[in-house]
Amino acid sequence: MFGTRTLMASALLGCALAAFPAKAQYGGAVPVSDIDPSIFQIDETKYLGTKVSGDIQLIDEQGQEFTLADKLGKPLILVLSYYTCDGSCSVINQDLNAQLADISGIKPGEDFNVLTISFDEHDDLNSVGVFKQHLKMTENMNGSWSFATFKNKDQIKPFAESIGFHYFWSPQDRTFFHPGAFMFLTPEGRLARVLYALNSAPQDIKLAVFDAKAGEFKPGEIIDFAVSLCYSYNYAEGKYTVSIPLFVGVGALSLGVSSFAVSVLFFRRRRRGRLS
Repeated sequence: MFGTRTLMASALLGCALAAFPAKAQYGGAVPVSDIDPSIFQIDETKYLGTKVSGDIQLIDEQGQEFTLADKLGKPLILVLSYYTCDGSCSVINQDLNAQLADISGIKPGEDFNVLTISFDEHDDLNSVGVFKQHLKMTENMNGSWSFATFKNKDQIKPFAESIGFHYFWSPQDRTFFHPGAFMFLTPEGRLARVLYALNSAPQDIKLAVFDAKAGEFKPGEIIDFAVSLCYSYNYAEGKYTVSIPLFVGVGALSLGVSSFAVSVLFFRRRRRGRLS
C-alpha cells in the first residue's frame, strides 16, 4: 500500500510540474505565477454544515439522468474532478479507491455512496468513459461509485462554490487548478467533513463516514462508533488524531472515582475500628 501511495504522490507532483510550460517557450524565462495557495483548500469552518441542493440534475457514465438526491439517504463521498485532466484527477480518484479497498466494518453501497462529478462544462459521456478506463476500480465498488456530469452547465460553478470548492482555468498552463478533496455529505446532504488526497488514510475515511452518518447508526456499528469517539478531526493537519483531551478527561474521571472509592473504604475501616 505504501508503495502505491508513494507512486501516486510522485505522479501528482509530476502533474503539477508538468503544468508549467517549458522555459524555451518564453525565451528562457518562466512567467511568475499568481496562484493563490488557498485555492487548494476548502474553508471548512465556513462551509461545514452547508446543505447542497438535491435537485441538481446529473448524467452518469451510462447516459442515465438522476438527481443528487438519488445518491443521498446515506453518507455520500463527493469528489469534484474533470475528466480531461492530464493526471492529477486520476491520482485523486485512485487514491480514494485504494483507501476504500482497505476499509473494514463499513461497505460501499450499504453504508455510503461515492460520486465523482466533473466541474468542466466540456466533459461528456466520451470523456467520462475514457477517464474511468484509466481507473482500476475495485470490484466491491461496482454500482456504488458513479461518475457524472452536470446536465445544466450553468449549475456547475454555483454548486461548487456553495460548498467552498473554488477552481479556475489557467490558459497559460492549460489546466484547472482546484482542491484534491474528498467531501463527505450527510444523508440529508450537508457537508460534514473534508479530507484531501494523499493526506488521509483508510481510518480517516471511515471516521469521516461516521461523522457524516450524523448519529444514525446500525446496532452493529455501536463499537465502531465508540472507538470513533477517541479521535477528533485536526483542522491543521487535515486528518483525524487521537483525542488527547478525551483521554485526559477519562483519566481524571477514573482517578477521581478511584480516590473516592479509596476514601470510602478507608472511612469504613476506620469506623469499624472505633466500634470494635
